[in-house]
Amino acid sequence: MISKYNNLKLGIALGIFAPFFTMLLVYIIMFWGYNLQELIDSLISKHILTKIISLCVIPNLALFFLFLNRYNYKSARGILLSTILFAVFVFITKFII
Repeated sequence: MISKYNNLKLGIALGIFAPFFTMLLVYIIMFWGYNLQELIDSLISKHILTKIISLCVIPNLALFFLFLNRYNYKSARGILLSTILFAVFVFITKFII
């Protein structure tokens, strides 16, 4: 049976949304007293911005295996693609900032 969730666009969207949602949760739990600009400046000055971005991609691992176990390979590809894009972003950011 063909699943309506077996879609590359859905995988890319979820793969991008999950890290942003995770970063929002980290912001609410750990950095609630900062405004966004202070938070970014603080993370850059402490050289931990790329580390936090890398950790926020971990939920993509769960989504990837969820879609693999349900045989939604196109969605899993989309999540893998967005994870690779995050890795490229982190790699570039690490050497620019």
